[in-house]
This record gives sequence, structure tokens and C-alpha cells, in this order.
Amino acid sequence: MKRIILLMAGVMLATMGYAQMSQEDIIKNYIIDINESVELMQDASEAWNQGEAFSEFIKKFASDEEFMNSRIRLTAAQATEYKDLLVPSNFEAKHPFQKEDAEEGELFYQMWGEMQWGTVHLDCGWMDSYYTHTFEFKRNGGKWYLTKIVPGE
Repeated sequence: MKRIILLMAGVMLATMGYAQMSQEDIIKNYIIDINESVELMQDASEAWNQGEAFSEFIKKFASDEEFMNSRIRLTAAQATEYKDLLVPSNFEAKHPFQKEDAEEGELFYQMWGEMQWGTVHLDCGWMDSYYTHTFEFKRNGGKWYLTKIVPGE
């Protein structure tokens, strides 16, 4: 838990300092933060990787559409609203990149956020701006499921 708090504090402090950095330096810092979130998510000693390991679950979830569909527990309204996001390739951390619908210089990223024994978040958003949505995974009956997509601010 202490590592999660430190990681979150580091991300917040880094974000505050980004205002005085070049675009290249900001991107480098995001990449460092994203890589650290991946390392933490994959750490076999962490609570979320006990029992059905989240790190193993998400590998399969992000590569096998049939498995992914069997592990989605969204409301009907959310499944309809976010159907375009429900593709395996959307469920991994991603370094800043230019989306097709983005304006010049706007970069999107995804990184692992809150991680606990029974909850893991994948936060998705515009670099130096806001989250567009968060994928919320919950452990239920010893197995991991995508249970909610939380809209951004």
C-alpha cells in the first residue's frame, strides 16, 4: 500500500512540475511513470497478484477476445456506451501517442493507477490534461473482471 501511495504522490508531483518542462521532457517523464506502473502491476509479491494473478489475467484479457468477453461484468448501459473501447488491445499501459482524432500535439496515454488486493485501475487520458476514462477491474470469487468504466473529469 505504501508503494502505491508513493507512486501516486510521485505522479502528482511530476505532473505539477511538467508545466515548466519541454514537451520532450514531459513525454520522457510520462514514459518513466508508465513503466513504473507496469513494473508494480507485474510484481508477483503484490496482493493483486496472489490467487489469480492480475498480471496473468490482464495478459490474456488483452490478447484473447473470447476470454475478454467472458470476464466483462459491465451494466448493459455501460456495455453499450463504451462498446468501441471493448477491444483487447485497449487493456494495456501505453506510452504517449497521437490518436487519430486528436489535435496536433495532443498525446494520449494509459497507465496502471490504483492497485489493491481486489481492485486495479487502468487510467486513460490526455497527457498533461485529464483522464477520459478509467477501466476498473475487481476480483470476484477469486477471479478478475472488468466491472466498470469510470468516465473522466
